[in-house]
Amino acid sequence: MKSMELYSEPFATTGNITGEGFRRLLGRPALGLLQTVIREALQNSMDATLPDQGPKVMLRSRVLRGEEFGALREHVFAEIPKDADAALLQEELMGESLEVFEIADFGTSGLSGPTRADLVADGPEDPDFVNFMRNVGAARDTHQGGGTYGYGKTSLYALSRHSTILVDSQTTCDGLPVRRLMACRLGGTFVAIEGDVRKRFTGRHWWGSLDGTSGVEPFSGDEAIRLAGLLGLPERSAEATGTTIMIVSPRLDEDDDEGERLPVGPHLLETVLWNFWPRMCRDAPCHRKLSVSIDVDGQNIHVPDPEDYPPLDHFARALSEIRSGGGQIVRSQRPAMDLGRIAMVKGLRSDRNPAALRADSPFPKQASHIALMRPVELVVKYVEGEAFSDARFEWGGVFVCSDDDEVEAAFADAEPPAHDDWIPDNLPKGRAKTFVNVGLKRINEAARTFANPLSASGQSEEKGRSLAATATLMGRLLEGGSAKGPGRRSGGGGSGTTKRTRVSSPRFSHLEIDAGRKIAVFEADLSNDGRSTDLVLKAVPHLVMDGGIASPDDVDVGFTGQVLDLTVADATEPGESMAIGIMAGKVICRVPVPDEAAIGLRLSLEEANA
Repeated sequence: MKSMELYSEPFATTGNITGEGFRRLLGRPALGLLQTVIREALQNSMDATLPDQGPKVMLRSRVLRGEEFGALREHVFAEIPKDADAALLQEELMGESLEVFEIADFGTSGLSGPTRADLVADGPEDPDFVNFMRNVGAARDTHQGGGTYGYGKTSLYALSRHSTILVDSQTTCDGLPVRRLMACRLGGTFVAIEGDVRKRFTGRHWWGSLDGTSGVEPFSGDEAIRLAGLLGLPERSAEATGTTIMIVSPRLDEDDDEGERLPVGPHLLETVLWNFWPRMCRDAPCHRKLSVSIDVDGQNIHVPDPEDYPPLDHFARALSEIRSGGGQIVRSQRPAMDLGRIAMVKGLRSDRNPAALRADSPFPKQASHIALMRPVELVVKYVEGEAFSDARFEWGGVFVCSDDDEVEAAFADAEPPAHDDWIPDNLPKGRAKTFVNVGLKRINEAARTFANPLSASGQSEEKGRSLAATATLMGRLLEGGSAKGPGRRSGGGGSGTTKRTRVSSPRFSHLEIDAGRKIAVFEADLSNDGRSTDLVLKAVPHLVMDGGIASPDDVDVGFTGQVLDLTVADATEPGESMAIGIMAGKVICRVPVPDEAAIGLRLSLEEANA
């Protein structure tokens, strides 16, 4: 079996970027290193997705031993670079095993195109191989894609203790299938004697087949297939296009307070779900749907649907609303432009998955966040807002910027290399900067006021606290139903006169102020088969004390038992009753709330002449 040969890049007469300079391109991401790596790698996978199918990605952490480790040592890294810290790589290769972390995608185009950066591609493929393996900071080549190709790939090197990766890709060039295997390292600059000449080297190294023209070419064809098999990399046929990136000696160690290593599986699971849930939802279009598998030391980690992993169930409902054309439009007045849509969803706080109970979990204990994304539906960041005062409730929101090319480009250009923020100051003064500034302002206003609308209407802080206290009391005393699973409500049936015409049990929604009075807003669902058109919906409020019904005579709270109005679909009538005819849909009932008390509500359907 032929071994790979080492090529260390010398400085050209016109200069080069150094290995250290390449590593610094990533900047200082707001996220942790592993999150940044997974975000970058999966974004690239989704940008490279083949038409009419979503990508499949495997994340695998394993330890190379025996023949696999021997193949890495003898056939990949048989020759070690001469930069100073390469001795650490050589030392680890002299051991009996070595940990690696692999990211493999399937159903993507792979690293296609020519292998030399100075050649113009004659085939139909994008020059992905040279952009990933050789070039630095290539421009985004996917319309409204995940990000600028190239900068974030430095995180892959940063995750390796030796800044070293190995890349295996099944792809095409000039329309023909080809297999490619190559290893790369970003080291420090150094001086070495080559022949009789002392030369300076950039610290960038490649392992492959030496070539007198390009310096080094990847292993290809049967040579690449055999070595990939010896290393235990995922098998690929000519049709199973995609790329596997092996990160050598990854920095996956996380210690708890007692110095014990934390399990990698939950960390990987939460990183994937927190960042890529929009493309993993059950209603994601099949050509964009992302499937992820996680393997840690041969053990498969189950990856649930976001709808089954609180609090992502609330975010998933908000995104579904936007996908169906709902939500509120966020607009800029000067210049006039629709910037995107925002949707907010509230609900009961369901129990968290045990993995989300870790101290360093990205998942909040009580969600009150808005996920920001471009139309590609990859989470850029979360904006945290004001939480409900009653910890039994939480909310999640989504903002998706417009797919108008000018607007989408403004938000994309506002992202730093790690694509983990929108920074208006990254943009020059003009329309694009205005779009991002206005969008962020509206998003922050929504996050601040959703749980407490009073803060949006100029009410005093004292009244805001009073309303919050009342809302807490309502939530604590009322029977709001129990969530038996993410996004599910209990079956609760209100009364009805037929099997198919019925009104659900009312749910306390929120409090609002009307003419100085605190108003409790209840919601319910009315189904109507139209068989009986003389039914009347009746609402009867009652006082609640310690979770049970109380008489107004028992406590002096000024409870009158009146109902302000009832709304079914788009029709509203004052008072406690309303003829429904053939109407169906959401029921809204508004009832005044006395101070320092809570009220409940009963809804019933009765014959009009009863």
